[in-house]
Amino acid sequence: MNETEVFGKIIKKEKRKKILLTVSISIGTTLIIALFGFLMIDQRMGVQFKKAQEVANITDLIESPNITSTSQYTSEYGYFSSQLKSERFKNIDGYMVKTSPLEIDYNWFGVGYSGNQNSPLTVPISKTKKIGAFSRQNGEKIPIFFNPKHELNQDEQAVGLPHESKTLSSLEKHVAEVAISFKKPMSYAEIQKTLPDNLLINWYWIGMDSDKLAVTDTVGKVIGVNTDREGNLIDTRLTTSDSSGWTDNSYPSFVAAVKKAASQRSYKVNDIDIYQDALKQVKKYPTLDKAKFSGVIVSGRTENLAKLDDEPYIYATSVGVEAEMLPYIEPIK
Repeated sequence: MNETEVFGKIIKKEKRKKILLTVSISIGTTLIIALFGFLMIDQRMGVQFKKAQEVANITDLIESPNITSTSQYTSEYGYFSSQLKSERFKNIDGYMVKTSPLEIDYNWFGVGYSGNQNSPLTVPISKTKKIGAFSRQNGEKIPIFFNPKHELNQDEQAVGLPHESKTLSSLEKHVAEVAISFKKPMSYAEIQKTLPDNLLINWYWIGMDSDKLAVTDTVGKVIGVNTDREGNLIDTRLTTSDSSGWTDNSYPSFVAAVKKAASQRSYKVNDIDIYQDALKQVKKYPTLDKAKFSGVIVSGRTENLAKLDDEPYIYATSVGVEAEMLPYIEPIK
């Protein structure tokens, strides 16, 4: 083999080395970029997941009337979009009735309620001809509140205010929930003293600052605070600004959640933002001993609920979910 052939082999070998080196560098660079990209996506989705959790926590704290979340988990997972889901139940005098889940979508760009979280359907009730509301997700009847500050227009006067609790007299061996709208706001202590002992108070409605909002304007967007299993609220001082540390039946947690919601969310009806209206209410009522509530959701045996419409403090009553009593489950009240 002459020198020319040897030299040619050397050159070819060096070329192969350079090609292999170039390919290796390209593959390595691609893998590093891909890994970095995946880490960036994972980090970003982690941040968005925490934001979705906060949305869910605040929703549970301020706009879930007699609804308790029992879990939070990722129901749909993807690199660029996922969904946080929370299973929820209603406490109907000790009977835990499953209701529609809370679903929060989150992706690289933002966080928001799932498309399944549609506004309730409002229609006249066939028997009473009064306004009623129903979930578009599962068809259950939603208890609704009526703002006593709002001056009824001609059409609203023609429909009138519902007094549905009395209709429960014909529903035997059942428990149910009823939304009570008061003629005048009452303090926590006044409500505890005024309402019958045979009913469980599940939720306190903070009411509205504005007199412009009718019932159909706020269905599905009423603001208030859930009680514990015995129907009580607590007034323990907050020790954290993290919503995951706030408590469902805590009035200070409720106030903090309203303030957070008012700074992050907007829901306008007739140029009035529901969250800003609620913020005005909690500024007037910063502590539980100073708070006044415009209504409550109560639950109990139907024969006890049926007597509510005879009470002088009642402005309107609206029935929600009911459940048949079972021999092995004793109602709380």
